[in-house]
Amino acid sequence: MTDIHTPRDEHRTTGRKLVVLSPTVNIAAMASALEAVGMEVVMASQYGGAVPPDKMLTADAVVFDRLQTMVVADPSPAALAVMKELQARGVILSVEDEGYVYAISAPALQSSQREYLDGYRAGVNGLIDHLLSGGAPAATEGYPREARARGESPSGVREERPGHELHEPGTRPLGQGNVTWGLNAIGVEASPFTGRGIRVAVLDTGLDLRHPDFRGRKVVHQSFVPGETVQDQAGHGTHTAGTACGPQASAQGPRYGVAYEADLYIGKVLGGPEGAGADGWIMNGINWALVNGCRVISMSLGSQRPPVEAYRALGERALNQGAIIVAAAGNASHRSRGDIQYTGAPANSGTILSVAALDSSLRVADFSNGGKIDIAAPGVNVHSSWPLPQGYNSISGTSMATPHVAGVLALLMQADPHASAPDIWRRLQRMGRRLNAPASDVGFGLVQAPVSARTEQEEPIGKQKASAPSSPPAQSEGPIMERGGVQIPSPRASDTR
Repeated sequence: MTDIHTPRDEHRTTGRKLVVLSPTVNIAAMASALEAVGMEVVMASQYGGAVPPDKMLTADAVVFDRLQTMVVADPSPAALAVMKELQARGVILSVEDEGYVYAISAPALQSSQREYLDGYRAGVNGLIDHLLSGGAPAATEGYPREARARGESPSGVREERPGHELHEPGTRPLGQGNVTWGLNAIGVEASPFTGRGIRVAVLDTGLDLRHPDFRGRKVVHQSFVPGETVQDQAGHGTHTAGTACGPQASAQGPRYGVAYEADLYIGKVLGGPEGAGADGWIMNGINWALVNGCRVISMSLGSQRPPVEAYRALGERALNQGAIIVAAAGNASHRSRGDIQYTGAPANSGTILSVAALDSSLRVADFSNGGKIDIAAPGVNVHSSWPLPQGYNSISGTSMATPHVAGVLALLMQADPHASAPDIWRRLQRMGRRLNAPASDVGFGLVQAPVSARTEQEEPIGKQKASAPSSPPAQSEGPIMERGGVQIPSPRASDTR
């Protein structure tokens, strides 16, 4: 795997294989069998839980002991024979191609669209000034009121620009004062919890370690990207880390961090200025996070692939070890055109908590994927930290929604430190603010911060139409299955399509 920073191709593979092992595997015996036919086998436990990136590139087989999974290079005929024998004996449960994942941000407008929309907005502002001064609305005669309300021009173009949101008639956008509109929407100011004592891993493009809002704070970090330090080149990781665990008081602007006293673990799993990484790098980061006792693993990354069995296994094994993996649903949709794409990998796995994006009127974002959705969170025009010299930025995407949920999970875990991961998952969904939207778009609604450690009498917040059953299992669909003595969400039929 020599192409470290591959161009974006969501169906491209690395040539390596993702292998899921039996939870009862004797790893030492399996490694000996592979080494006997000439394979170089390295194990994460040999390196404190994280395989060095250069070893990921050169080893024939990389075993993630904590996850009972491995990444295997193209095997020789002798090694392939051994692997087939291991599969026949139930030691190997599945083998599939390793692919790439990417940082997920809402697609930017093309320059031609921006120029048109700038002109359109200027025209609208001029019209408003004219009307306020007593003029007639001649400029919009014959133009449907519904289209104007959606922010569309006569040509059908919709304006969605940072800092300039348009809202349906009768709705009121949430404001931004001492806290961002996203933190206001999820109710962090009413929560007495801070995430203290909970370790949160943000697996992304790294972090700007020089940022003033993280200065003096203990940040455990490691890069899993060959040839790169944890220093953030893309901005995406600094932004998501800020939303999940940024400070209570920002050096500039409103508070934007949810779990501001959580222990922050930064794993750089996406490299280059665009943020791309191989599945094996993600597995390496998850293994590292679990070894370090992280109970929340936030992944604002993915690709438009069908469900990957390895990610389902990773989510299941993390839950069994007391951790929840939360991932972005993806931004491949164009809802205003009637195009809703299915949730991408890894969020489309039933054992990984998937997050959709909302705007400040609590409507589903135009880009937000649908189908397998567990919860929704603020994801449009989200203000958070950004690498210097800029310092801060407001961007959109299900990537921006995901760390809101990760932060709330940390608050819930602090509120009830003895609860199992599946219990925390269920409580998160039970507390969701119901929205007038289908579960396939918003899951159990808008995520809400806990205001009490009590769970017995909690009710969903808000009086809107429920988007999902009021007494959910750990997933919005499907039974809960017993595996390894711990109840965890089972995959849905749609996850195995």
